[in-house]
Amino acid sequence: MVSGGKPNILILSAYDIGGASIAAIRLHLGLLEIGANSKLLTLNKSVSHIPEHYQFKPSSSWKSKIQLKLRQRNEHIQKSSLQLMGDGSLSGEYSMPIASYDVTESPLWEWADIVNLHWVNEWISFESLMVKSSKPMVWTMHDMHSFTGGCHYSHGCLGFQSECKDCPMLVNTNMPQMANYFWKSKMGSLSMLASNLTITAPSNWMANLAKSSALLKGFNSIGIPNGLDVKLFNKKSAQQCREILQLPESKFVLVSVIQSLRDRRKGFKILLDALAFLPNPDKFLLCTVGNLTEAIDSHGVSHFHLGTIADERLMAMVYNSADIFVHPATEDNFPNVVIEALSCGVPVTGFNIGGMAEMVIQEKNGLLSDEINPEKLAKNIVQLLDLKLDKERICADAHEKFDQKLQAKKFEELFKSILS
Repeated sequence: MVSGGKPNILILSAYDIGGASIAAIRLHLGLLEIGANSKLLTLNKSVSHIPEHYQFKPSSSWKSKIQLKLRQRNEHIQKSSLQLMGDGSLSGEYSMPIASYDVTESPLWEWADIVNLHWVNEWISFESLMVKSSKPMVWTMHDMHSFTGGCHYSHGCLGFQSECKDCPMLVNTNMPQMANYFWKSKMGSLSMLASNLTITAPSNWMANLAKSSALLKGFNSIGIPNGLDVKLFNKKSAQQCREILQLPESKFVLVSVIQSLRDRRKGFKILLDALAFLPNPDKFLLCTVGNLTEAIDSHGVSHFHLGTIADERLMAMVYNSADIFVHPATEDNFPNVVIEALSCGVPVTGFNIGGMAEMVIQEKNGLLSDEINPEKLAKNIVQLLDLKLDKERICADAHEKFDQKLQAKKFEELFKSILS
């Protein structure tokens, strides 16, 4: 029950690691910081330092246990039924919108006045929400999965504007019409939630995509940028950070967060190819962060890999050691790494895709190219070094836009307006 004008806010995220989960956690922390009644509930809990963070526990009744086992068996059958021809993989690109659990069993669901869902696939069943709850909900879109037949990003396909028929991702599988099947399942659920559901997204780009989709075009869609802790992500001495990280002071340092060369959306192969177009490659150092397992060809540019970094304080030092942060993604929503770099005063380059133009302002805090290719990316890097942008100004502007307290206040106002 709302008391003293403060609603009870329940934030749901399947995980507490990964980009979408980090965004959800930062919103939760921002809400706590401004005095809101917020609790974070996750299906999987791997960290223990987050206040008011709880792990979902299924009901222990025999009836619920039997129902859960039956749902999990059905889920396993559906997952096993999708087979790719050859050696391909849809990991990270396509997910089945199926779930074994019933989140309304949690006492926190009853406690909440309003629920904010983030990445909840394979946990939250909208069929159960449709039947069991009339609670107002806000669904924050971190990718396109909520309004497609299963893909996280459509790679230019516009099937989500109709019924996701003939999915290009599934054309070489044994179930090419599975996306259409799941699209229809979502449509059935969402049509029953129309009066209780509001859509938000970190970028206006994603909010507008949701509005153009056949599934979510009837819902109110609002863009509210992600936030972060501006005390952690702040400008520091580049010289001191390089000394601690043992990076050379004499080179131009390019920082990028990199995972796999096989992930076409992240564009890391484009970044590596761009290094071949840099003049005087011996003057550059590519510093990468992430779970990189493959050997890479850096085309004469020195490469220093720091591995996976979970500590945000250490990550802020990495950003501060950079002359430029490079984000070569070919599709993205509102990447946390970009606002983290900008908040440390580091100019950013990449491509004019997704929500990038909502963060990177040409020749003010970075450069974006409309054309996606390695040569254009290399040209941006060289031009950005020549511009010698004011890092203090970049940092200050980012703090004004992306302070997690500002994001929290916007969400709190939205929650109150829905409840009123």
